[in-house]
Amino acid sequence: MPYYRYARLCLSRQSLDRSGSGAAVDRQREDCQKLCAERGWGIVQEFTDNDVSASSKKPRPAYTAMLAAIERGEADVLVAWHVDRLTRKITDLEHLIEVAQQTGLRIATVTGDLDLSTDAGRLVGRILASVARGEVERKGARQKRAQQQAAQLGKPAGGRRAFGYATDGMAVVADEAREIKSAYQSLLHGASLKSIARRWNDAALRTTMGNTWTHSTVRRTLTNPRYAGLRAYRGEIIGLATWPPLVDEDTHKSAVALLSLPERRTTTTTARKYLLPALALCGRCGSDMATGHTRHGHRVYVCRAKKCISRKAPPVDELIEAVVIARLERPDAAELLTPSKDPDVDVFRARAQAIRERLDDLAIGLEEGVLTLAAVRRSSTRLQAELAEADARVQSGTHADVLRPLVTAPDVGKAWDACDLQQKRAVIETLMQITLLPPERGHQSFDPDTVQIEWKGCAR
Repeated sequence: MPYYRYARLCLSRQSLDRSGSGAAVDRQREDCQKLCAERGWGIVQEFTDNDVSASSKKPRPAYTAMLAAIERGEADVLVAWHVDRLTRKITDLEHLIEVAQQTGLRIATVTGDLDLSTDAGRLVGRILASVARGEVERKGARQKRAQQQAAQLGKPAGGRRAFGYATDGMAVVADEAREIKSAYQSLLHGASLKSIARRWNDAALRTTMGNTWTHSTVRRTLTNPRYAGLRAYRGEIIGLATWPPLVDEDTHKSAVALLSLPERRTTTTTARKYLLPALALCGRCGSDMATGHTRHGHRVYVCRAKKCISRKAPPVDELIEAVVIARLERPDAAELLTPSKDPDVDVFRARAQAIRERLDDLAIGLEEGVLTLAAVRRSSTRLQAELAEADARVQSGTHADVLRPLVTAPDVGKAWDACDLQQKRAVIETLMQITLLPPERGHQSFDPDTVQIEWKGCAR
């Protein structure tokens, strides 16, 4: 971070303040104040950018404010610890040179003065800025290589800690780890990302940045391979990690496959706000039912296509829920359970990975001149089609085990009440097809016979 002082103005800057103490900035400030005192300069104003890089694209509020003060003619000398505390970018230096030429600004640093009003001074300034920029690039290359090596060794990448792990990336935070494991199970049992986010927020859990959870942050968390003990580098899994996993690899892969399904994309339509929209059918035209409200505010299911049927929703919902609970309480309910994953899923997942490796080989062959562009295009088109088919088989072969937590529960009714809306809809879709028939003329009370239920598969 820089400490800017103009004499007079002073500027101090520190790129990274891990401790948050600003100690480096304080040292710069003290040295700049000492320089001003030795030269008999009064300090008009001090500017400080803590934890802000001079080489990144992020704004530097104090530096910007300092330049504005100089352009207003409020200072004739700018004091900094070193030129690289002012800028490490040539473009920024050129702007500072332009300002200095317009205002007659002098730059004094603890390591030596710089007169930008002369060609020699500008030359020195540009050389110093180029050297600083070169150091930034060398530092970036070193950091990149260190990160690559850490990835190859399966070590943590550093930076902000992951939810469920301590700041060292290795130690497990017990209460957060329990929530991660529970979230994976809830997801595989049909829970929505929004319900998981709501549960974590209700428990006063926050992201490692201190924010509340959303469906997006939950999605990013559960698709992170680190929770299966896998090390990724630049988006690619390159091997096992050295930290303890929170879930097994199959659980993580199943979660990722589920969240890749088109129907798991978050939607704001009423089809995700109520129990039966898009599941129940119209008994007259066969269209699916949507939800709406009467002019008196009563919620109804209405034929989406032709509006030929409109039924009050609450009694229909109550009937369906009672029927589902009764079916899952039967002694033969265990026969409804199916494997949570198609055994062929792993075969197609391995095939997809092999195809991706072949596509990488094609790209390398083209780059090295071993293969022609035409040959690569022909092979790539065929492989891309095979990859799409393999990925589709992985997705279609992975499904949420929505019935198991209900069938195995000691009290099916309580377990049903604990399910979120998406889980309930998934159970209904698994067990039955619902058709809403028009009531007889003159009948005001609800008639259960107007709700036609056709059981699917072994649910009969």
